[in-house]
Amino acid sequence: MWIALLSTCSDDRIQLAPFVPGGDYHKPALSLGTAELNVNAKVDCGRGVSQSQKTRLWNGATMADDSGNNASREREAEALSLLDRLFDRYESEDAAAQDTALTAAQSLCHAVWGGYTAGFEALAHKIETDSPGTVESALRSLRLREEATDPGCLIRAARHRREKLEKREADRAAVIARYGDEATARTATSSEARLIAAGRSLADPGDEDDPQAPLSGWNLPWHEPPESLRTLVATALPPPSNIVAARDECLQWEQRKRDLDLIGTGPGPAGLPTACAARHWLVERMWRCDLSATGPADLIARLEYWVERGGDDGSGYRTLLDDLTSLAGAMLRSSEGGSHARILRLKAENPDWSLARIGQELGISRQAVHKHLKRG
Repeated sequence: MWIALLSTCSDDRIQLAPFVPGGDYHKPALSLGTAELNVNAKVDCGRGVSQSQKTRLWNGATMADDSGNNASREREAEALSLLDRLFDRYESEDAAAQDTALTAAQSLCHAVWGGYTAGFEALAHKIETDSPGTVESALRSLRLREEATDPGCLIRAARHRREKLEKREADRAAVIARYGDEATARTATSSEARLIAAGRSLADPGDEDDPQAPLSGWNLPWHEPPESLRTLVATALPPPSNIVAARDECLQWEQRKRDLDLIGTGPGPAGLPTACAARHWLVERMWRCDLSATGPADLIARLEYWVERGGDDGSGYRTLLDDLTSLAGAMLRSSEGGSHARILRLKAENPDWSLARIGQELGISRQAVHKHLKRG
């Protein structure tokens, strides 16, 4: 296709050049009828070229321009339609189809618009022009421009989503296998059942059978439960006797929540039943600060909390200082009896404890505990 340019100079130059999208129109000569006209060829109205000849030349060039412009617009529209279809294939679940679509889109954009970015910008502009102001066109043009600035990013994002979904399905299957079947996985455990039953007394009328309903107006785990709910969940199950037990129960509730989230079918996380969420809040607080350390194992558990979950407000240092002070005092008070007496006392108070557990409490080896117990 060719374009005709008429300058505004006083000597009225006629310029003919091939139309190239993004081109500069400095191209070889064009044969128009019997006249050979070069780019920037000067046609002097006063020397051998009549006004009628000049008019015929201009009209012919303009008609060629109009016809060529129409053809160019049609070809670009076809190219945009093809690019739009290729872009849809970026979401394909077939990686080979995605790669093929990306390669084809790159070739098309370079052939028609001179580059990948320019092609996607043109498609984004067309979508905005065809459907101005709609949410769908705004979102699609935004994604097109994102792809224009980072070629292949939407394919990478689609693959990442697919990998996450596949991993979630594998994790879900593992959870169901651990419980035996899906029905068992969904069924409340004995601890959950006791808490849910106890929580009915704090539910609003009509919500007693909904385990997710608010209790005493509370159902947001990041807020502190009211006193009535804290008391209820503290007495419905035996409270943890030490920091280690509080940590273990807290981690069990968090694992249960992950399991329920995986086997849930709703659009968002399933979450623990309200009474169970309140119990989780309570034992996490015990792990964090409410219980005092009674031995090295408790101190280590407390340190684990503040290393992995603690904030930066300095409150953890205060808690740990209190633990160390309390623990040091207890060790001084029991020093008169020595390690032997403490080992015998711990074994008597906790007959189900292993030798390793007693040694962990006292900071000595399992073999040393065994020797003391053997002495009697």
